[in-house]
Amino acid sequence: MGLDFSYLLYFERQHLWDALQGVVAIAEKHDPPVIIHFPDRELSIPLATWVMRDKQVNFDDPDFSFDTVLRFELDDEIEDYLGDRYYEDDRRSPPGEDDENKVYIGYIYLGINNDLSREYPEHDVSDLVLFDFGTPGTRMSVLFSYSTSIRKTFTELLEINHGVCGVFNQEDGGGEVFWFKGKKMSVSIEDQFMLPDEIEVILS
Repeated sequence: MGLDFSYLLYFERQHLWDALQGVVAIAEKHDPPVIIHFPDRELSIPLATWVMRDKQVNFDDPDFSFDTVLRFELDDEIEDYLGDRYYEDDRRSPPGEDDENKVYIGYIYLGINNDLSREYPEHDVSDLVLFDFGTPGTRMSVLFSYSTSIRKTFTELLEINHGVCGVFNQEDGGGEVFWFKGKKMSVSIEDQFMLPDEIEVILS
């Protein structure tokens, strides 16, 4: 079996709209979009999805999933990962553009757990939503481990969109808390699926 690392990003439920928009801002756009129905508005999400195709999606559904292609600043690890594809990729921004040093990586599988109480029935998690950015296998998992650009992008996603906590899931290796309530850090935890309240106890 290969590696299956992921980035686990926790957001406040009241900022689900913002967090989704934050993902769209760094993603390759897909048509047709998925429409998520909120009580007072609809959010068009131009991301690819196989599971939710032709399905009505509500903001309080227990989960959503997307197949994303995300944009990151080029660093040595990403350039090594892309190899010759970096020079052939026509999705790179033209020279002179603000994001000319950014490239697209995918697929990155985004699973949104909108009902954490199913996994944590003994905890009050009603105010939390989990965004789980997963890889398709070992090669991208290794990239996730070493790319400072990918770490920076997920950190900014938390910072800009009212994030609560960010954990890098290393499977059997546990997890690394890399951001918590506004602070960057690098703290190892044995259980990568610890909830933010449990992590706060460790950090205090």
